[in-house]
Amino acid sequence: METKKRILVFISEFPVLTETFIERELAKLEERGNVDLTIFSLAKGSGEVSEILENKIVYERLCLKDFFLSLPYIFSNLSRLRKIFLDFKKTTGDLPGEGVEDSNLNSSNKLYTFFKSILYSIKFSKHKPDFILAHFLSSPSTIVMYASEILQIPYGISAHAKDIMVTGEFIREKVQTSKFITICNKNAYEYVLEKAVGLDMSKIFLKYHGVDVPKIIKRVENKDFKSGKPLILAVGRFVEKKGLIYLIESASLLRDRGLNFEIGIIGSGPLYENLKEEINSRNLQNEVKIIGENKGLSNEETLLHFKGARLFVFPSIKTDEGDVDGVANVLMEAGIFKVPVVSTDAGGVGEIIVNENTGLVVKQRDSVALADKIEYLLKNEEVSKKYGENLCNKVLEKFDLNTNIIELENLLLKN
Repeated sequence: METKKRILVFISEFPVLTETFIERELAKLEERGNVDLTIFSLAKGSGEVSEILENKIVYERLCLKDFFLSLPYIFSNLSRLRKIFLDFKKTTGDLPGEGVEDSNLNSSNKLYTFFKSILYSIKFSKHKPDFILAHFLSSPSTIVMYASEILQIPYGISAHAKDIMVTGEFIREKVQTSKFITICNKNAYEYVLEKAVGLDMSKIFLKYHGVDVPKIIKRVENKDFKSGKPLILAVGRFVEKKGLIYLIESASLLRDRGLNFEIGIIGSGPLYENLKEEINSRNLQNEVKIIGENKGLSNEETLLHFKGARLFVFPSIKTDEGDVDGVANVLMEAGIFKVPVVSTDAGGVGEIIVNENTGLVVKQRDSVALADKIEYLLKNEEVSKKYGENLCNKVLEKFDLNTNIIELENLLLKN
């Protein structure tokens, strides 16, 4: 009987409600049956887990007992561990432009992270992985980078957006030591290529996530959601880069123009109270609803809102610290249900929303332009329908999970 390759996936929190693309991708890998997955997560998130993954997840994080249990291993391998740490310290010691804070580069932090990596290596080894896949180019893949050398097990990285542009660590070192790095949008991909100049860039891949269109449609095919007014939907975390404040500002303009509409915002996050205050200060309680009271909705409930939406608005921005969206999963979901989109030009949006083709695009932080385009699509149903159909076709062509997962699977099997 042929033994499948054992893949350990390391991720800080799983499943995360706002990172459904990760759960869907891992579920599809498991469904295809060509690898043996173990998902090692430090914390249980509030998202939904596919039934096929329920027995594949291990939740563990370090505790004091792990330190004492690790002492025999550390002492018996002290010389080798010391050499690994010093080699990494030398190569990560003085490289400019790494995209990390200086505090992350000092010796005490490196030693602490390396020590944690030793303890996690011991935990990882119990699952006998042939390969480790780390999600995010930030601290999780730093732990895996060290663990890979300690255990002599190859590793790869699935990188996304903020974890590259804002919190990325040791990018050049990870390009050198990993078997591959996949990146899900051009903006972040080009950023990593720029950081990796002079290295082997053939192991850096632009690999889009995707959606399983038939499966998503089947989940809600016998259910409906209807709004009393034309529903303008927005979905995302309540954080600065989502630009939701500009959507609320645009709602004020639309109301003053006498339009009939309701804006539904689904999500959760630290800016919940700020958004509520903005809605109340503009007396928009009848026009703008935050759905879910800062808890969000289940994926199925969110999909039902997509199904009943007249428009989808994505007012994303690039923050001053450089945080910006990649190719947002919600834009693909809008496409599945042929919902026309009004979006900004931030980050990787242009890879799916093309102005006057798959939607309408406005500049960031421009609530007047946002209101103008929303009004235009509300008043022009034929144009809206065309954009929705075009977006659906693009999702099927470029963002089909059943196709896109094969590239990741091949990388895992090859390495």
